[in-house]
Amino acid sequence: MLNFHRRNILSAYSSFSTPQGAEEFYMTCDTNDEVPFFRSLEELHTVYSEMLRECGLSEDTQVFCRFYLSDIANQKEELLRSRAGRMARSGAVSIIQQSPLSHGPVSLLAYHVKNAAASYEKKVLACDTEGWRNGAVLTGKHYALVLTANFSGNGDFDAYNQTGEIFRTFNGVLKDNGLTLLGNTVRKWIYVRDIDNHYNGMVKARREYFAEHGLTSDTRFIASTGIEGKLKETDTLVSLDAISIKNLRREQIIRMEALDHLCPTIDYGVTFERGSRIQFGDRSHLYISGTASIDSAGKILYPGDVIRQTSRTIENIRALLAPHGADLADMAYLIVYLRDFKEQPKVMQVLEREIPPEIPLLFVEGAVCRPSWLVEIEGTGIIPDANEYPPFL
Repeated sequence: MLNFHRRNILSAYSSFSTPQGAEEFYMTCDTNDEVPFFRSLEELHTVYSEMLRECGLSEDTQVFCRFYLSDIANQKEELLRSRAGRMARSGAVSIIQQSPLSHGPVSLLAYHVKNAAASYEKKVLACDTEGWRNGAVLTGKHYALVLTANFSGNGDFDAYNQTGEIFRTFNGVLKDNGLTLLGNTVRKWIYVRDIDNHYNGMVKARREYFAEHGLTSDTRFIASTGIEGKLKETDTLVSLDAISIKNLRREQIIRMEALDHLCPTIDYGVTFERGSRIQFGDRSHLYISGTASIDSAGKILYPGDVIRQTSRTIENIRALLAPHGADLADMAYLIVYLRDFKEQPKVMQVLEREIPPEIPLLFVEGAVCRPSWLVEIEGTGIIPDANEYPPFL
């Protein structure tokens, strides 16, 4: 089962291990208000380093980090020069502007994997000439994790064209590592600048690319979060982060549904799974997609009421987890996205009532794909499992 450790109001982590498999860690870290950005970065580095020591981890165990900034245009270079930014280069690193809402100007989500009884081979990928598009491959006895990050759009100021180029390049990285989109990619995040105006172009390009590569309602889609975020450059409209796993059998990827609560996304023309369960011999990963206040007919519930929308969103996540014998206490971390930052106190009232307080949680500003959705929540769960497949990792 998951173990939780809340260090203080700014940092927390979860861990999961079995006798047969690897130990996984998810860490969240916020920073204090009202200090200069460079000092927030130093604070982040200090707290992150302390968590690693507490967990008996080194930088070599790092697989993925994502930084959430309040002003990417003016902060990304300073972040990359900082000790926190250099430390994150031990794995795949994502940088996005989704302003942290709980405390200071920068927050961090980090993922580490270790196993004292086994050694892993790790390779860090530079996927363009400047290393902005990047990744990491962690190869174990049975599987290889391929994490890719910062696949930011290039070219014309057009979300459709940028999305197509991103997926073509991403697919090239998969091929170079012996993977395919259909067979191996299990989780993705798509960030869209000005989502109210550019989401449809991304959706169209993704739908076409998926159909071309065999991802349909009859096969499967991929668990996903599509959310607003400001990106590397002002003319970058789309960016992609993804998790792919080598040596998976098709049967290990299970669609998560709750049809009495949420309709299939294809019903309104988008191509992602509500959630995906990935079964290993000793555990299952439960990837919960970005989830909002929606009903079984695809209708937005409680327009204008952020409190009731938050409650329904949590109810929907519980409904996705329940058929798999899981609940919110099995979530290794959660991320809450809020369209209007001034609504944060209302949402926090619901979260404090509904979410186990020990779960690592990040709260950031991010508009959802339909303007009437005021809040969205996503996360990753881990539960024990026993089956014929090899253990993780």
